[in-house]
Amino acid sequence: MMFKHLSRYKQVLQVFVKYGFYDVVSHSSLRKILPKVIFHNKINGKINSLNFSRYQRIRMVLEELGPTYVKFGQILANRPDILPAELIEELKKLQDAVPGFAFEEVRAIIEADLNGTIEDLFQSFDLQPIASASIAQVHKATLHTGEVVVVKVQRPDIESIIAEDLKILEELADIAEHHSEQLARFEPIELVKALNKSMTRELNFLLEAYSINHFQNLFKENDWIKVPKVYSKYSTRRVITMEYVSGIRVDKIEQLRAHGIDLGLLAEKGLYLYFQQIFRYGFFHADPHPGNVLIQPNGVICLIDFGIVGSMNRRDKEAFSEFIIAIAKGDLSGLTEAIIALTKGRRISTREELEYDISILIEEFPPETINERDIGDIVDRLQKIIYKHKLSFSNDFFLLLRTLVILDGISRQLDPNFNTLEQIRKHSMRLFEEGLQPKNLVKSALRDISDVWDYIRVIPSDVKGIISRLKEGKIKMDFLGLNQLIHTLEVASNRLAAAIILAAMILGSSLVVLSGIPPKYNDIPIIGLIGIVISGIFGVLLLISIFKKGKY
Repeated sequence: MMFKHLSRYKQVLQVFVKYGFYDVVSHSSLRKILPKVIFHNKINGKINSLNFSRYQRIRMVLEELGPTYVKFGQILANRPDILPAELIEELKKLQDAVPGFAFEEVRAIIEADLNGTIEDLFQSFDLQPIASASIAQVHKATLHTGEVVVVKVQRPDIESIIAEDLKILEELADIAEHHSEQLARFEPIELVKALNKSMTRELNFLLEAYSINHFQNLFKENDWIKVPKVYSKYSTRRVITMEYVSGIRVDKIEQLRAHGIDLGLLAEKGLYLYFQQIFRYGFFHADPHPGNVLIQPNGVICLIDFGIVGSMNRRDKEAFSEFIIAIAKGDLSGLTEAIIALTKGRRISTREELEYDISILIEEFPPETINERDIGDIVDRLQKIIYKHKLSFSNDFFLLLRTLVILDGISRQLDPNFNTLEQIRKHSMRLFEEGLQPKNLVKSALRDISDVWDYIRVIPSDVKGIISRLKEGKIKMDFLGLNQLIHTLEVASNRLAAAIILAAMILGSSLVVLSGIPPKYNDIPIIGLIGIVISGIFGVLLLISIFKKGKY
């Protein structure tokens, strides 16, 4: 460890000792300085150990150590796969609100990054922030064009502070993983890596600007959703300037009623908005707490703060859709398969036990009572199963679960009779039915063919690599006819690729014929007919090639 971190490291150790974590500190590479620390705080440590649980003391340590550690705790609060529910509940209590920093520092950062004085850049600029958090604070301002904006400014020297704290966390994670069996099962090294990735992204405001612009592009045709405009000219890695949007917080029920807003319809529209984000685009606003969801008097839904977003690939979207439908139906087999499909490739060694625990979950939440229970109950039970079986999911999966729990709470607050899970199931089924339309089936088939082709394309080079290692003696094996093997594999992969392309052409042409797309000849779509003829010719040539080689 570098000596320049010595002072901060000592502060961290003192806080750990203060709250009774001797087992972690005693194995530190700086244990030579520990006696003074331990003796100085021994009584304090004992008092805290007696009055608070270990999980409460973990939260208190993070709060006392400051922004980096608070952010670390908030990330941990979204990882029920590796942390027990009791610790998760404590970490959820961590608050991101911290005192603001001086306007002189705000001025210095803005003027350095935007190459101009605040007076030249803005017509007016409020000295007092309207919000302050661990990474940045937000000021209201007006451009010379008269447009009202908010300016989010990063805390001074926060990058260097976080970098130093991350170095210390890496050291502590290594100590915990190698010297404490109790802490090792939480995979501290992997957690710090996740924190590093998250903090790196959050410290770059240009990435947040990209997320906002991308979201606007996805919903540009939707006039009941609003996202603040980003002013690129006034945005950098440390400063982001956005349109100021006003509205009523979504949890201010009486104010919404006073403006004549239909609360049931609002709940349905809001959920549909998130359904589109998750299941159609695989890109979603992952922090929908009431302060980030504003409702304008005309019912338009405004989303703000895109510092946290989630994403899902096509396979995960399909698996999660099946996951929701299986819960709503009480389908044991479907739910088990969906959970396995969502895991990060780890083999499930106790499938029978997993199925048993899922069956208990379904018994606790039968489909006929779903409308009487909230998603939070189901997610809480599911998280216990995940933790018990050490299932591994992507962080975005847990962001998604957290997002759905928040949305369910908001929807039920707007309309106590609102059935979030049933609405999601209906949306999932609608999307499934859309997928059965001819044009979407063709797209799906082409995507699958592309995936298979990606694997086929690399087979010959992979085999050559293996054979090269065999020749060099790096793999101890005797193998004859290596060149013939390469040739045979290349021929086989080429024929397989040709067969897949032929199948796709036949499928696509058949769907075009069935769809009745003009122009037509004797009521048969000409494009589909041409495709079938070409496919037939292609198929005959492929068969002739196979028979000529005598390999059938």
